[in-house]
Amino acid sequence: MKEQLKLAEVKDCGRIQSFLTKAGISSEGVAESIHHFVIMEDENDELLATVGFEKDGEHGLLRSLVVSPSLMRSDILLLFKSIVQLAKKNDVHQLYLVTNKASSVQFFSMMNFQQISYENLPDGLKYHSYLRNLSSLEQVYVMAYQD
Repeated sequence: MKEQLKLAEVKDCGRIQSFLTKAGISSEGVAESIHHFVIMEDENDELLATVGFEKDGEHGLLRSLVVSPSLMRSDILLLFKSIVQLAKKNDVHQLYLVTNKASSVQFFSMMNFQQISYENLPDGLKYHSYLRNLSSLEQVYVMAYQD
């Protein structure tokens, strides 16, 4: 299988939203931040992975990470490198992520994210669509990208 990584375009919005919904992830806010998404497709243009970020000034909140089980670790690493580069091109100086899965913390640590307290998350990011959809902030892990 030959994977292709590319920046999302407006025409990709509907299929990204469907991909996220199928994975049980909220697609709220995707249309507004479509140019801040990276997607990976197979040779038949089927989505294999997606990740994006929502921007607030010089801060970005990683969102909508969905990866097909068939992808190799090297593909996922490439996906992360691409979203970090895209964030930098969009003048994001600090990238954050929030997850409610404790099992993800070790994985994100390998991608150069370090756990921080929720209080250290910039106020502007606390009101973005992803965080509004979390039912409880008690079981949330906040991480910041370390260059």
